[in-house]
Amino acid sequence: MLRTLLHKTLLTAMAILLGGWAVVAQQYVVKGTTLNFKVDEVTGYEYHWSVTHTTSGAVAYLTSKTFESGDYVFDNEGDYQVKVYPEDLGTHCFGDPLTTMVIVDGAAPTAEFDDLEVPYVCSANNGGDANGKVSLTVNYTGPKPWTFKISVDRAPAVMPVGAEELYTNTFEFELEIPNTSGKRHRAEILLVEAKTLSGIGVTEDLANQTLEVDVMALPNTVFGDYEPVIQAGTFQSYTASIEKNENYKLFIPDGASVLNEKTKKLSDKYHSELSFDVQWGNTPGDYQIKLIERTAFDCAGDTIYADVTVVESFVVSLGGDISICQGESATLSPTIDFDGTYTYLWSDGSNGSSLSVTETGTYSVTATDSGTGKSSSSTANVTVLTAPIVDLGADYELADAETKVLDAGNPGLSYSWSTGEIGQTISVNTSNTYSVDVTNENGCVGTDEIIISSTSDVFAINLGEDKDICDGEELILNPNPSISQKYAYLWSNGAGTSTLAVTKSGTYSVTVRDAAGNEKSDEIEVIVHALPIVDLGDDITLFDGETTTLDAGNPGAAYDWSTLETTQKITVSEENVYSVQVTDVSGCKGAGDVSVFTRQFTVDLGADPAPICMGEIIDDLTPTIKGTISADISYAWKTPVGEDLNESISVNVGGEYCVSVTDKNSGITETDCVFITVNPSPVVDLGEDRILQVGDEIELDAENEGSNYKWDGPINSIKPNSISQKVTVDQIGEYSVLVTSEIGCVASDTLTISSGSQYFVDFPSAFSPNEDGKNDELKLVGDIDMIDNTKKMSLIIYNRLGHKVFNVDRNIPWDGRFKGRKLDMDVYVYFLNVTFKDGSSMVKQGNVTLLY
Repeated sequence: MLRTLLHKTLLTAMAILLGGWAVVAQQYVVKGTTLNFKVDEVTGYEYHWSVTHTTSGAVAYLTSKTFESGDYVFDNEGDYQVKVYPEDLGTHCFGDPLTTMVIVDGAAPTAEFDDLEVPYVCSANNGGDANGKVSLTVNYTGPKPWTFKISVDRAPAVMPVGAEELYTNTFEFELEIPNTSGKRHRAEILLVEAKTLSGIGVTEDLANQTLEVDVMALPNTVFGDYEPVIQAGTFQSYTASIEKNENYKLFIPDGASVLNEKTKKLSDKYHSELSFDVQWGNTPGDYQIKLIERTAFDCAGDTIYADVTVVESFVVSLGGDISICQGESATLSPTIDFDGTYTYLWSDGSNGSSLSVTETGTYSVTATDSGTGKSSSSTANVTVLTAPIVDLGADYELADAETKVLDAGNPGLSYSWSTGEIGQTISVNTSNTYSVDVTNENGCVGTDEIIISSTSDVFAINLGEDKDICDGEELILNPNPSISQKYAYLWSNGAGTSTLAVTKSGTYSVTVRDAAGNEKSDEIEVIVHALPIVDLGDDITLFDGETTTLDAGNPGAAYDWSTLETTQKITVSEENVYSVQVTDVSGCKGAGDVSVFTRQFTVDLGADPAPICMGEIIDDLTPTIKGTISADISYAWKTPVGEDLNESISVNVGGEYCVSVTDKNSGITETDCVFITVNPSPVVDLGEDRILQVGDEIELDAENEGSNYKWDGPINSIKPNSISQKVTVDQIGEYSVLVTSEIGCVASDTLTISSGSQYFVDFPSAFSPNEDGKNDELKLVGDIDMIDNTKKMSLIIYNRLGHKVFNVDRNIPWDGRFKGRKLDMDVYVYFLNVTFKDGSSMVKQGNVTLLY
């Protein structure tokens, strides 16, 4: 009894090893799977293993005597029992066996989606709308337990809730798919990483393991501007942009109510504006207005919020206590935290919107809201501080060689003289206007000035040292006379102003004359330096792993890059806008920037093609792809005539042509566009065929004024020339014109002018002078007796080299010979001119073929 209990204890855990992975005792596998079983090892015991195929009754005894069975291959379908008996090597007694079941299927597992009942779903939104969930069903056959993941639009795979360990053949779950594109999106759902928990993969079947569902776009619902803080008991206006179907729901906090709710269509025909007023209650606090919009497909959008804080009343503030110096004034202007119409009552009884004060005191204002009747008050203390009293005395005239001491008084304070000195007193011995600012401990300033003059002084001027400036800067030249008095100025450019603004290089001089006729002159050289030219080149596109070097040029200058680098050249690899400021040795600055884009690949249709004419075709508009892209790509064209999925398209209609190239492996899409201009071709219409009466002329007009013209017709029949818009013809025959417009587009037309005579003659198109009695001669044919009605005629025939081979002035047939020799079989050109007895005539030219 003791041994039995012991053995049961030893065998309470049997594990199955598959690829080193220990799993639960019962196992589902497919035919051909190798398993290894084990139990807890106890010293002094031997283990006896057997595998029974319960379907056929066959038993296999394994050779292992250890706690681990060793590998066993399950070659047949059906149910198996794996047993292990422990043997005590001391007593050779056997304990009770431990049994585990193995169920073997004949084929690899399969998993596939059920078809969707509804091929579209609303986008996921923050409101958890039920219409934003698509119901999916996965059907499975094979060993259990199993699991799987899904990937939406090739995003990282995720496991649905509850799919961690499945023992059923069918699993249903719901999925939310976001769509922030603003348009309907075709989402691809892939069933991936499906397998048994023991690691047996599901047979790949993309056709049945892929679903496509149209994900509707969220409505782009947006609140307009609104006041986030309002007074209790007031009403506020709100707007929101919604879609044109105007299917929405407002949620207003308790204690508030909606007034004047209405919508109106916007000019883009796709959106409406919702406007409404909210009458707020009298309870202060933080509130939210919520708005949910539904599309025409009953898809809810994200709930949007307008956060509003309701306060008891407005607050008026004078900004706190202030101090001013004696002689100054302060303007008290109340600020109110709400827009509105207010009246004011000041402590002095005035009712203006501000109050100017000059005396020490406490000032208050009460503001009243004209709309609500509510009031709010504020107080400010104003202190007037004393300022130093400064007196430099009366203006003073110096005696010869006299020095005068100027005293600002107020010992121990701070002094600032116009001479730059900072002591209480200064000594002066030249004519000038001297001033001083004295500042006390309150920061108040007293000031005074005095004019010191001398009859013996002659003023001095100084334009300063020569100057260097940069292109675009302006330098003000000032001679700075040393004595304040009236002067006349004459600059080298003829100007008579006291100062001169210059922007160009040159030497500038000035002569200054006082009222007594004393003159002083000075000159200065100004050099204008060009700004450094900084050209970082065109915008740059970098592909994966690439870098580029940006060069600011201007060697020897100082550089300040947006990256904080300070060298002439920098190397970059990230997408950004890079800028640099370059300062040259003259201190002049130039700047430049360049945009760097990073792409896995780019799509380039090139520059806009040269314009084509109506009727012409660009046969092969093809994008050039640069960068790293897989072989699995797709093309999507958007053109004025519709969409196309080919790599190349033919173009004969004007407008914008855009191609989007998608790398299906990475999901990256790049787009480029070109604009095709199709110029109109001229419209040429010479009218219906015409009849030329004897002695008449006919004017032909190709219209399309300003174009180039090339007429063709019977020899010497076109007047005044063959390049005019209008021509006059006086012979029968075929006339054509080729019109080339000012923009190079071409069109043509042809008409035939025939004789007004009742008679008509013609030539056959071929003859065969082979003496067989049929068509042996080329002669006139017609519907009347040629001899009776032909007054005179002329027939000339040329070979293709332009040599005349036949020429008669009467109705004599041609036998195909020239100077008695038979001519070669070929095409010949004839010119026929016939005058009939009634005075009418006809001219005809054409080709005739000589055959044998």
